[in-house]
Amino acid sequence: MSSRPAAPRLLRPVPLPLWLQGVVEALVTALLSLLAVMIPTLAVWATGGFQRPTIEGALQVGGTLWLALHAVPVTVATLLPTAEGHVLSGTAWLVPWGLTLIPLLLSWRAGRRLARASYRDQAWQAFAGAVVGYALAGLTVAFLPGTPELRVSPWAAALLPALLFGIAALAGARREAGTWAHLIGLDLTERIARRSQYERWAGSYAWSVVRAAVVALLVLAALSALLVAVRLAVEWPAVVTLAQAIDAGPFGGLLLAVLQIGWLPTLTGWAIAWTAGPGFSVGSDSLYSVFGATPAAAPALPALGALPAAWAPWHPLFLAVPIAAGVAAGVWLLREGENHLDDWLDARTGHRAVSLALSTLALAVLTGLLAGLLLLVPLALTSGTLGVGTLTDIGANVWAVCAAVAGWVALGCAAGYLVALALAGRRFIPPAEAAVAAERPRPRRSRD
Repeated sequence: MSSRPAAPRLLRPVPLPLWLQGVVEALVTALLSLLAVMIPTLAVWATGGFQRPTIEGALQVGGTLWLALHAVPVTVATLLPTAEGHVLSGTAWLVPWGLTLIPLLLSWRAGRRLARASYRDQAWQAFAGAVVGYALAGLTVAFLPGTPELRVSPWAAALLPALLFGIAALAGARREAGTWAHLIGLDLTERIARRSQYERWAGSYAWSVVRAAVVALLVLAALSALLVAVRLAVEWPAVVTLAQAIDAGPFGGLLLAVLQIGWLPTLTGWAIAWTAGPGFSVGSDSLYSVFGATPAAAPALPALGALPAAWAPWHPLFLAVPIAAGVAAGVWLLREGENHLDDWLDARTGHRAVSLALSTLALAVLTGLLAGLLLLVPLALTSGTLGVGTLTDIGANVWAVCAAVAGWVALGCAAGYLVALALAGRRFIPPAEAAVAAERPRPRRSRD
């Protein structure tokens, strides 16, 4: 027996419970996104910006900007110089969604990490802890010390950041897991395989319509963003003049430029409303549309120098933008080849012209309606308020714009589908007939 003392055994690390891992991951995500906002804010304060004499005020501004990136409304109070002791307050909510991508991407990364660390059917524990942890981070930022000029609701500061984090983290977890079965224990592929052939055809038809509507919205957003870029390039002297008039200093000017980049999705939404016809407003006294323009005083943001102040008789030609988005959806539908309604109608009526007309009309109407419904929430998120005077109403009439987009997309979808079918230069074969023809054995050639 050896007289040498036994070596001490190393302590094995104790694995954290899933809910605690979620809390830690959420707090790290919140800290990283908060630093991305707080560092440039403190740089602006250090160079004399914001007119904040104390560092507490600068920290409050940075925290408020972080909450604003998470769609939290901010109440701003200002002393009126004409009336001593009188305070003018209003709620500001105009989210720079382009900068919101920073916390969303970090949350997406956190969701992937949590899905990787979770066992099957147990991911909900990690996500529950993560959402609660992110809510606590937002609540803490809401109580940062500072002046009473900036105030946020503690409930909004806790719930809205947690909601955005949960959505992005769930998307990241689904990307990492590759299937919902790992997250919720439900195998959708197996469920679909148990359905009858007619149910699967109906499901593939509905899914193709959904994807066609998404294609239409993506094309519409891309064309509208191109219009915004061209407009900014044309009106660049006016934009530069407004930026020089603000005189925010080197770091303040950089921060203002970054904020305007964050508002580019909002400007794109306004361009969609402009090309659709109902238009948008920057204040209750203004209206901008392809059918006319009523300009009014706008906030002193350099990017707003590119607003279409004057109307021209050729502006209605821009209605071609949502119609072109519908054409792209129609062409995509033909290439997808999932028009099972056409197959069903052809078998019932026996008239090719009738089945083609009715099925194309159904495809166009469904695609347009779905595109309008899918646009409701994104377009509503581009609206907002600055809470002062006429600037309480900023953005588009969401329902009117979505209804107009639905109509233009349906028109373009029908035209694109029929034109693409005509240009194909061959008789259209319904998917079911094509599948049957492909399964038939080909006759062998005899060797001479």
